[in-house]
Amino acid sequence: MAVKRVNPLDWDLGNVPPNIAWGGVDEAGRGAWAGPVVAACAVLDPDAVQRWAHVLRTAKDSKKLSPDKRESIAAELKMVLTAWAVAEVDNIAIDRDNILQATLEAMRQAIHQVAVKPRILFVDGDRAPRSGLPERLLVEGDAISCAVAAASILAKTHRDGLMRKMETAWPGYGFSHHKGYGTPEHQRALKEFGTCAIHRLSYAPVTGHQRLDEKLRKGLEDGLEACTSVAQLQVWVEMDLRPAYGWLKLEWVEALRRTYGDKLARLALEQEERAPG
Repeated sequence: MAVKRVNPLDWDLGNVPPNIAWGGVDEAGRGAWAGPVVAACAVLDPDAVQRWAHVLRTAKDSKKLSPDKRESIAAELKMVLTAWAVAEVDNIAIDRDNILQATLEAMRQAIHQVAVKPRILFVDGDRAPRSGLPERLLVEGDAISCAVAAASILAKTHRDGLMRKMETAWPGYGFSHHKGYGTPEHQRALKEFGTCAIHRLSYAPVTGHQRLDEKLRKGLEDGLEACTSVAQLQVWVEMDLRPAYGWLKLEWVEALRRTYGDKLARLALEQEERAPG
């Protein structure tokens, strides 16, 4: 005999104390080969449930919704949730810290950004972000909890929008279709074009397709050496390092990062010493 699954909103209401705000956290893009990992935090309270239960009951695991339906529900959720926030951690940070730590950091950022802090958080998965708020881990939480399902939908639609923009910036890879995941289309593009600036170079299926550029590396070193202020360092990261990332060995990036960190600390100290008072 089949067991009837409880609607995620009813599950939430049965698992939170009365008269408090609660939240759900989920991520999108953890398994992709390119682009950021994105996390969302969705907050609910009794008033939102009383007024908008008919909308909240449509929230379910984002993977089980068509793209159009997901976008439609996301737009409604943004209007009816008590609070919500989305955070991104890019491919460079993923390669530096590993995908698990990058995912947990994206979750923490989303949690800290919500305007209304929940009294309890339901977190999708089996690893806690350690946000400082009470957390309950839920494996496959987006199929269990309304708040987690809402976060899942917000994270997925936000990341899909980012990857469509990446198709414009890096045409030919098919990012608008596969969203950076390792599909046959993406694999063919990597063989044809090599990696680009948004690929995760620490991922083994990606690394083998790099086309390294020593001249680019030397230009980055010279540009970094020429920076004489903290502002110039920030511009160097955005305008020089990020666009060149796909053509660099991770060892080169780490060496540049160390030089950048040393220079940033020195320039920040000099700037502080020059400040009046």
